[in-house]
Formats: sequence, structure tokens, C-alpha cells
Amino acid sequence: MPPDDMRLPPPRRSLGQVFLASGRVIHRIVAAVGATPQDTVVEIGPGRGALTRELLGTCRRLVLVEKDDVLAELHAQRHADDASVTVVHADATRWDLAEVLAPGERVRVVGNLPYNVGGQILFHLLRRRERIDRLVLMFQREVAQRLAARPGDRNYGAVSALVQLRTRVRPLFDVSPERFQPRPKVWSAVVEVVPLEPTEDRLAFVDAPAFERVVHALHAQPRKTCLNSLADGLRQDKARCESWLRAAGIDPTTRPCNVPAEACLALFSAITQDEAEGQV
Repeated sequence: MPPDDMRLPPPRRSLGQVFLASGRVIHRIVAAVGATPQDTVVEIGPGRGALTRELLGTCRRLVLVEKDDVLAELHAQRHADDASVTVVHADATRWDLAEVLAPGERVRVVGNLPYNVGGQILFHLLRRRERIDRLVLMFQREVAQRLAARPGDRNYGAVSALVQLRTRVRPLFDVSPERFQPRPKVWSAVVEVVPLEPTEDRLAFVDAPAFERVVHALHAQPRKTCLNSLADGLRQDKARCESWLRAAGIDPTTRPCNVPAEACLALFSAITQDEAEGQV
């Protein structure tokens, strides 16, 4: 019987499929996951299984989440006799990882994410961050840089603030196009993302849709001042926006890229308090 890879269709561009073809990179990713025989590991997008093969045996349980019909069936057949492997045929931008977890069970998440929906998958996973110990994920390098960027960095923006209020992000290493098949036109990068403890004060508002709207409004026009960007983004009077910014300790004339993530919490608090008082 021919090897599995010989029976597979070519990578699907519509799903952003590029498969890792470097044993060295795979070893580094598995080491970063740091799974123990007591851990459950979730791999997002196992593809042809190069990373999967290295993860087998490192953990108590391995959950494979694959959107591609053919690849999901391949893994279901390949691991049919292995009770430690669960194959989920699902879209990771919508799938709820809690569906396959026992009460109190926590996971480590790993994956070579599609460039076009990598950020979307991360934010979706973070909705269940109370069940996640660590994520080791590969993104297009520009996306990874935004996730890890600090205030003052040209890559710092709404995504940076929203992720860093929920997690601690640490860049691990870059991956060149030559390490993939087919070869992409851009570099990739692997980052470690560790959810913050839910008891921390900063997590009080971060899951509110209104909070995300405020952060995106503040950073919507990075070349403008915070005052102009916030007023345009929220379609609010500038005088009112200036009072909110000053109440949050944010200089209305500074650029959004200079505003620490924690200041966004103070800004949201000022806005909600003002709106609540206006309704009295």
C-alpha cells in the first residue's frame, strides 16, 4: 500500500494549507509544548500529520482538529486503533474545545495555523482560556509580531492589546518559507501564549464585546491622535472623548501605539461610568 501522503490531494489554497516539512522545526515546536504523560494536547490543523507523529506518546491524550474532509478521514483511519487519539472534523474558528474535555480537564494547544484565519482561531480559543495551560502556535510572521508587540512598537495595535490583556505572549522563533511544502511567499513565526490567571483585575472587562469595540476604535487610525481615532471610531463628540481619555490617564494628543494595554481598561471603565451616570 502506498504511503498516506501519496494518496492525498494537493494542498488546498482555499484553506491556506502549507505543510511543515522540517524535522528540526517540528522538534522545536514539540519541545515548546512541553507535554507530560499526564497532559491532554489539542493540535489544530494536523494536516498530513508530520507534527502529529512527534506528539504521539508525549501526552496522555491527543485531540486532532481538522477542517479538511479528506485529511480528517485520513487521521480517523490512521488512529482508529489508538484510544489515546481523538479526531474532530470541525472548523477551528467555531469549534468549542470544551466539547471534548472532561470536567476540570485542561489542555495544551499546538498548531501550524492557516495564515488567513490564524488570528481568528486564536481569539476563538481564548474564549475557553480557563481550560488552556499553554498555546504554541505558528502564524504568518507579521501576525506574530503584532501579537507580541509592546507599546511604542510600530506593530502594536488593537490585536496586541486585546491578546496581552488575556495572555502572556512570548516569541519563540521564526520559520523560513523553505521549511514548508508548498513553499509560502512569507516567513512564519512560532509564539508561546500563556493565559493569565482569571483572578487578575485586568480580566474584568476584556470579554465584553463593547470593550473590544472601544479598543478597536482607539487603534482604528494609528497615524492620528488618540482623540481623533477614538472620536471617529465611536462616532462620538470630541469633547466627550477627551474627557474619557483624560479620566483614563491617556494623553489625547498621543498616538494609539503609545497607549499601554492596561490603559484600555481604564478607558472602558471611564466610558461605562459616564454612560451609566447619563442614564440616571
